[in-house]
Amino acid sequence: MNAKKQIVDFVVGRNIPLGENFVQLHLYSPDGLPETKPGQFVQIQIPSSIHGWLRIPISIHDADTGKGELKLLVQKVGEGSRWIASCKEGEKLNLILPLGKGFSWPEISLRHEMEDPRHANDRALLVGGGCGLAPLYYLARCLKADGMPFDILVGARSKDRLVLANELAQLGPTGICTEDGSVGIKGLVTDHPLWKGVAYSHVYTCGPTPMMKAVAVEAKKLGARCEVSLENTMACGLGACLCCVTPSAQGHNVCVCTEGPVFDAEELGW
Repeated sequence: MNAKKQIVDFVVGRNIPLGENFVQLHLYSPDGLPETKPGQFVQIQIPSSIHGWLRIPISIHDADTGKGELKLLVQKVGEGSRWIASCKEGEKLNLILPLGKGFSWPEISLRHEMEDPRHANDRALLVGGGCGLAPLYYLARCLKADGMPFDILVGARSKDRLVLANELAQLGPTGICTEDGSVGIKGLVTDHPLWKGVAYSHVYTCGPTPMMKAVAVEAKKLGARCEVSLENTMACGLGACLCCVTPSAQGHNVCVCTEGPVFDAEELGW
């Protein structure tokens, strides 16, 4: 999908705190919303007094194009993200969207399964942590609507750093890992028993780079296709500044904001 990029003024409908470090913004546009895909992102305009002329990239957490509604999960990191997180109901945010390449769609659904028994055992695993859970929520919702069976695996350092686990559990079976064992399985996401119980055909992951690298290794052991959504630092979001480049498996640099942020793990120089 290559939807035309648009610059749109969105109105803040709700600002929901999720713990100390995250907020969930519900935005809407009276002019509608361009078609978006899970894994794509937006660039948000910030007052020049706070962040210069550069916009801030945020993953699309959920979208309803028919209603012109958009959700963003914002982590309070620097001055710019804190300004976004402080926006109140009725205020406006100027966004460029949709940007980047999203997750590829498995050519599998309940319809295909009925037509071809070879797809009967296909199942996806979605693995994320922190802000990496934002695009996975949208992906899970779309996979569910298309009839693709999947499991979800959420990782966090501790219970108080866990976000979106309850929301994700409403979409599909959800496993939880925390490093301190305060909730779910103690350990990393790669320690969860799900990896030994199901032969997944597709693995999608977003979160800290060390986590995604470890997930890619486990996916390769299963013979599953693994797609990773990178969270490199971005400035322009349009491929002009080249600050987000990352090495490919072929030894050259690829631009994450235009050729990604979603890549097949085999394409990267990990």
